Amino acid sequence: MSGPEQTAPDLPHDTSLAVWDLPSPAIAGRRATVKAGIACSSGCNLSGARIDVHNETGQRTGSGEAGSAPWPGTTSLYWVELDVAAPDMPGECAWTLRATASGPHAPATSMVRVVVAAAPQHRVTIAVTEKGSGGPVPGVDVRVGMFRGATGEAGIAQIDVPAGRFDVVACKIGYETLSSTIEVAGDIAVHLKAAPASEPEQPYWM
Repeated sequence: MSGPEQTAPDLPHDTSLAVWDLPSPAIAGRRATVKAGIACSSGCNLSGARIDVHNETGQRTGSGEAGSAPWPGTTSLYWVELDVAAPDMPGECAWTLRATASGPHAPATSMVRVVVAAAPQHRVTIAVTEKGSGGPVPGVDVRVGMFRGATGEAGIAQIDVPAGRFDVVACKIGYETLSSTIEVAGDIAVHLKAAPASEPEQPYWM
């Protein structure tokens, strides 16, 4: 007489953890936000999965639970925006994220590196005008060191930075890339003149 039928235990489902929208940079001593999402290889609903963030010493610096709806454009990436404490000192740091879900789901981990900058103290106002016409140039991507911004309809971008020496780079498709170096010890205004990019020469075919 045969004994009771034995059932195989559920095999764990593989999961993966995605991390995006990292702060660039994070500000020393302040809170930063980052998005993270967990997905199951079998497409399971992982809403409510817990995602924790730990710093390099293992201290938990942020946590949250995945929401009820997947990230737009995906079928099973359940995500949350996490509020994370940045280190008190500028530099580079590593954040380790760990996601755990109920049921037969293996945990997932991911490590990301984040640049931490000193708190901004001064405002850099950058005006970009077109060389020749003098008109404002909107939609210019501007970088002051690691801090970023873009010009509005008036051709002006305002970017807050700490004191120091910074490379300024401004670029927009259809214009030559602009670059300069500034010394910031207080609020400062910078005027850049953007020249339309020259058309590449067309090859001459015989």
